Amino acid sequence: MSRPVARNVSSYTKRLAEAVLLGASSRRPLGTNVFSRDWDLLVVLDACRYDALSRVAREVDVLDDVEAAYSVGSSTREWAANTFTDAYREEIQRTAVVCGNGRVTQTLDSRDAMETEFAERFTAWDTVELDEFLVFDSVPDYAPPEPRSGILLPRVVTDRAIDVARNHDADRLLVHYIPPHNPYRANALRENRELADYEYRPFDYLRDGGDRSVVWNAYLDELRWVLEDVDLLLANVDADTAVVTADHGELFGHLGLYSHPTGVPIPRLRHVPWAETSATDTGSYDPHYDKPGEARVDADTAAQLEHLGYG
Repeated sequence: MSRPVARNVSSYTKRLAEAVLLGASSRRPLGTNVFSRDWDLLVVLDACRYDALSRVAREVDVLDDVEAAYSVGSSTREWAANTFTDAYREEIQRTAVVCGNGRVTQTLDSRDAMETEFAERFTAWDTVELDEFLVFDSVPDYAPPEPRSGILLPRVVTDRAIDVARNHDADRLLVHYIPPHNPYRANALRENRELADYEYRPFDYLRDGGDRSVVWNAYLDELRWVLEDVDLLLANVDADTAVVTADHGELFGHLGLYSHPTGVPIPRLRHVPWAETSATDTGSYDPHYDKPGEARVDADTAAQLEHLGYG
């Protein structure tokens, strides 16, 4: 078989696999929808593995027991399309969302998992529209990115979440942080340096034969970093039941796969943490970042998504 023909066959196989997997996911999603469970505050850590949070939770005084849940998606867009659905419309209408990942906003704008036109022939999503939420604060649409990485600092999301919690009468608050999703910025920011290759493009680094332990440790440091903000959030909002979870996990070369491809029912991608605690607004922190005007800044959002590897 000639190389052009082989490439075409491989490309078609990948497109067909995505179509079949997302077609099944859109009709009968695996996993548990978070709206079917009890919580007042849901903290979503992007790309946080169950085993990673279980390990780090033992080091920090933020969470106790970390259980596992099975996510309804292996990527943010699949998770969002399968989470914010018509079946939970009434719950969604009483929910405030503060979201640091513009991919969620794009998914809700499109009301699907942003699949290819070919895959759209197979899918049947019932994702709700953005205006169904009591509040939907898409922070990347207006907040400036951190210069080294090109994406938001978690503290901006924390500020907006505390402000929304204190000023809106929502039954539920969902807060979506970017870390520990790459790029891994925590150490570079602390050391006041530019990001190394393994921090900025960790999966390219691994595909080129890089040291997995170096990337894994940077990933854990990113998780420790965002948990500082989770701790701050839990001390400045009220929630009888607060849960820390993730939209999906992450792959570092398992079965030859990296990052978090959409539609893949691999346990290391789908097993996410589910750690229950509580939150009390002590009034110890006043948010520093105020939301500017209501205009969407699509170009800035697109740039931040490109830095996250979505470009």
